[in-house]
Amino acid sequence: MSLLAELQKSFCDALRTAEAPDGALLAMLQDDDLALQRFQVYRNNFIVLNGDALADMFPVVKRLVGEEAFRVLATAYVRQHPPRDRTLLLYGDLFADFLQAIPELSELPYLSDVARLEFAWTAAYHAADAHPLQPDQLQDLSEEAFAGLQLRLHPSLQLLASDFPIHRIWSVNQSDDTDELISLDEGACRLIVVRPDNEVQVRVVPQGEFEFVKRLLASATIGEAFEATSQTDPQFDLGQFFSRHLFDGTFCAM
Repeated sequence: MSLLAELQKSFCDALRTAEAPDGALLAMLQDDDLALQRFQVYRNNFIVLNGDALADMFPVVKRLVGEEAFRVLATAYVRQHPPRDRTLLLYGDLFADFLQAIPELSELPYLSDVARLEFAWTAAYHAADAHPLQPDQLQDLSEEAFAGLQLRLHPSLQLLASDFPIHRIWSVNQSDDTDELISLDEGACRLIVVRPDNEVQVRVVPQGEFEFVKRLLASATIGEAFEATSQTDPQFDLGQFFSRHLFDGTFCAM
């Protein structure tokens, strides 16, 4: 390893700890008796700026745990999972799993799923654009040909299922202006997060719709997805689903 590469690795590793940097590292920096102070400033900026990026990404999680606790969590996350990309737009992809693994947060079992919803919203916001499917693309198709189609979903679309009412938790905590209480007895929810135009939509959907879209995402044909969905939800109505969603931006190509 070259001297420069060794210096860079040592420097980056030292940023992620709370311990004093190794003397050998400081010796490689400019020797003017201020190397330690300058390093501490750089380390503090590294932790704070990346923590601020997490706070921007997960405002509801921050509100649920409180600002002080969130800063502690963010610092630990930055040290364990430093950014790997030049941009911080999608920094925090492992934050939900990180929260789920912390025993002290077990009294907030819904917190990691709220984090997943917040990350899904941001990922959808920054996803690629795509033109919605148009009626003329499907005209003159027979019923058999339609059943054999594979529909491409909008690139922003994501599915999220939770055992908790995370949509209500997320919605109520969009601002500090309300203290509405939500009972976890409201139960599970299934969500489709998508940005067909310029605005991200978070749709609460029944089990059948969720399973059907999940099958389509796995490259099933319409017929295959409907058959599999009907086994888990015999009440699923394919006609009603397509009357609402076939041309609303959920799908962008065949």
